[in-house]
Amino acid sequence: MRNTNIFNIGTKVLSLVFVLVAIACTSLMMGAAGVTMATGVAVTGGTDGTGTVSTEKVKAGVPDLDQDYVSKLVTQMRPAATPLDTIMRQIRQATPIKSWKTEFYAVDARPLYDEVHTAHTHSAGSGVTTKDLRVKNVGMWAADDTVMFKGITGGDGKDLVCFVISKDTSGNTVKLQPLNGVDDTVEGSAIKAVPSIAANTRMVRLGSCKHELDAQTSPYAILPEKSYNYVQRFMAQVEESIYQRLHQKEVDWTFTDYEAQNVFDMKATMEQSFLFGIRSEFTDLVNSKKRYSTGGIANFITKAVEYGLGGTDRVIDDAWFVDASKTIFQGNSGSEVRYLFGGSGLMANLMKVGTVLKQIQGKQTMVKYGLTFKEIETNFGLLRFFHHPLLDQAGWEDNGLVLDLSFIEKHTFIPLKTKELDLISSGQRNANAVVIEETCGVIVRYPDTHAIIRPRA
Repeated sequence: MRNTNIFNIGTKVLSLVFVLVAIACTSLMMGAAGVTMATGVAVTGGTDGTGTVSTEKVKAGVPDLDQDYVSKLVTQMRPAATPLDTIMRQIRQATPIKSWKTEFYAVDARPLYDEVHTAHTHSAGSGVTTKDLRVKNVGMWAADDTVMFKGITGGDGKDLVCFVISKDTSGNTVKLQPLNGVDDTVEGSAIKAVPSIAANTRMVRLGSCKHELDAQTSPYAILPEKSYNYVQRFMAQVEESIYQRLHQKEVDWTFTDYEAQNVFDMKATMEQSFLFGIRSEFTDLVNSKKRYSTGGIANFITKAVEYGLGGTDRVIDDAWFVDASKTIFQGNSGSEVRYLFGGSGLMANLMKVGTVLKQIQGKQTMVKYGLTFKEIETNFGLLRFFHHPLLDQAGWEDNGLVLDLSFIEKHTFIPLKTKELDLISSGQRNANAVVIEETCGVIVRYPDTHAIIRPRA
């Protein structure tokens, strides 16, 4: 028995020795200056606690490890309700600015078509071999261009094609010489005349037609146009009294829940401002304080695609869808993929179009930016549909926005942040309070790549 006890004691002592040796070896590995983490970042410090892993040290060593709570919350909270805000927080980093006003340049491509402003009526025997035709966009034309008049029959039974001799910017006219004009005679001599051309006839710009000795051509340059927008300060505040916080509750409802409510409300109203806000610098009439409101996307877009016959007619068919797709994608140098955010009425009508319905039934969906889009292929580009619930709230249930996200930017003066208010120490209120704020706006470049879809009046 005595031998057994001695053996047990010896075993325990030996185990203790092994533990002490292990600790000593570990101490040697750690060193006096800090802790070494395998395949990681060293957190340095002494024995006084300065080597403790803290948020400050994590931010310095691995800045992406800890995520800002509010920023993550905003992105993840009901993304389908505020798709634009959700996308803007993921698509790219916001452009930082240092002022309330942000200026930028936007430019469109040289147009490929124009329209006749004033009709031309041909009179047989008038001897008109050239014609000064008034157009809607004389700036897009240059001498030696050729132009096709869609639907105007030339002397050979094909669409009329003319040569641009010159242009007069003061009168908004181009001087045309017909290449396949109608046959006519003047004093017994056969000529080619310009046939009658109705107002609003489409004029398609073809290639230039130069002489063999020409060494130059008329220069054409589209200068970018300077535009601007203001950023807007958005803010939400959450408060809960100390007694309410301590009070027994029937359900688990905490300060975080109040915070989430306010974050979503702020996010939803920001979305509406990004869509419909009016660009303005003003002084409020009550407090005489200067304020800035940001201009929304819908107020920068100049292209509109209308559907239906007017009034209560909201019918959309395959023919309209083809023409609308062409209008959206053609005539600009935008992306091959556009995003259509529509109200419930517009989306319901689109779901009845045979072309759209067939692809939806084939489960053509695309998850992008955490949102599920209906993906529709057209002959001109790819459209991704998404029902935007806030458009219904704004009275836009029958409308939609087609956006080229490559030309939408978010400019930020003050990034999203939170600040705790010490209302108790300041003697204001016996309550916990947090302020959430962001100062930002949305920039629309290359307006012709975007479009508004709306019913015909």
